[in-house]
Amino acid sequence: MLNKKVRQSRFNVIILITLLISILSNMFLLQKLSQDEYDVNKNGVDRNGQLLVKGTNLVNEKGDIVRLKGMSSHGLMWYPEYINTRSLNTLSEYGANTIRLAMYTDENKGYIYNKKEAMKNLLQGIENILGSDMYAIVDWHTLKDNNPNIHIEEAKEFFDEISTRYKDEPGIIYEIFNEPNEETSWNDIKEYANIIIPIIRKNSPDAIILIGTPNHCIDIKSAINDPLEYENIMYTYHLYTGTSDGGYKYLLNDALKNNIPVFISEWGFSPEKNDADIDLKKGREFLEFLKQNNISWINWSLSNKDEPYSFIRYDIDKLSRWNNDELTSVGKFVKNAFSNY
Repeated sequence: MLNKKVRQSRFNVIILITLLISILSNMFLLQKLSQDEYDVNKNGVDRNGQLLVKGTNLVNEKGDIVRLKGMSSHGLMWYPEYINTRSLNTLSEYGANTIRLAMYTDENKGYIYNKKEAMKNLLQGIENILGSDMYAIVDWHTLKDNNPNIHIEEAKEFFDEISTRYKDEPGIIYEIFNEPNEETSWNDIKEYANIIIPIIRKNSPDAIILIGTPNHCIDIKSAINDPLEYENIMYTYHLYTGTSDGGYKYLLNDALKNNIPVFISEWGFSPEKNDADIDLKKGREFLEFLKQNNISWINWSLSNKDEPYSFIRYDIDKLSRWNNDELTSVGKFVKNAFSNY
């Protein structure tokens, strides 16, 4: 009788231990799910630190591959109100970890003509972004001035000032010009880059630097054939769905095959040529390709401007905490893309 009671007692202990193991395992799985959710929404500077370019990938301080995903401001002199802390925290909750600050140069109210106000908006934007644990891309947004060498003296002063001020800040990335176009050649771009990159490197030796490519950042073949001789640089490629026929797959695969690191510093939805509709399927295909190849991306643009690319509806004046009904169809797509692609 005693042995029977002992056996029953041991059996009960085994059942209890099994139950405890099951409970602890479930707790671990729940914690892991919570951590995965944290990874999606908080994959910022505090977690990753100073980024490096390794092969064609961005990696963090531990050597783990990192992808940056975020929004570009519209012109900082036209829509500075969206680079506020609550707005950035909203984007971070969606899954974004990067904001590109588009400092227009030669446009109306651009840096060339309004340096003091432009710098004030830029510095406020940088501080808000860093305060939200996100990476800040400082974009010298040339466009109308199609060749970056046109305002190279101002660019030298600008990048020296910013890279000195933020010399020890791992959250700053430098995009030294945007979309060279018209007759601007790869030789023109290299001439400019070989002046500006050493200025940044003198002050901030480990910073990631983004280099534009000819023809509105589409001709990445030039960089493949004749790359610059610097570490921690990436070449930018831009895409708008309405003018894309899928050729980016060939171009970007060719770049990666040749060990050319690519960063999509601007992409957006634009109307199709024939029917003026927005093709969301093209966006899905593009982002799926970027995900498969560990390529970072920035969407244009964080504003309520009445144009197809905007994140927020033109009739909405809220500056943060948008619900889905307050976003454009493009905005809803991009919001979901932060966590899915």
